[in-house]
Amino acid sequence: MRLSSANQKLFLVLALGLATNACQSVVKLEGRTPVQVPYIRNSANECYYLDEFMPVADSLVSGESGAMKLRYYTYNFANYKDWDNREIILSFYSRDDKCWSLFEEFYLIR
Repeated sequence: MRLSSANQKLFLVLALGLATNACQSVVKLEGRTPVQVPYIRNSANECYYLDEFMPVADSLVSGESGAMKLRYYTYNFANYKDWDNREIILSFYSRDDKCWSLFEEFYLIR
């Protein structure tokens, strides 16, 4: 079956219209609610039981450096302190895997 030139153009326009709508619905990120990360102070002798109150992170890396345990929490879209809607990375250290202290905090703008 052979389509006429006019029908081929109509078919192409309809196919492109459907493909464009499909792509837009896949990449649309509007209305995403940022994660609310609790305010954490960076002061001497602080102790945080992270497993009890930290929201689920987009990425969590655990490791060791000598006798210190380390954790890095990454939130791709978060509110933390006065940093709104940014990627937040918080790193903590511990000696006993229970009580954690804040080591560093920073954000990335993407």
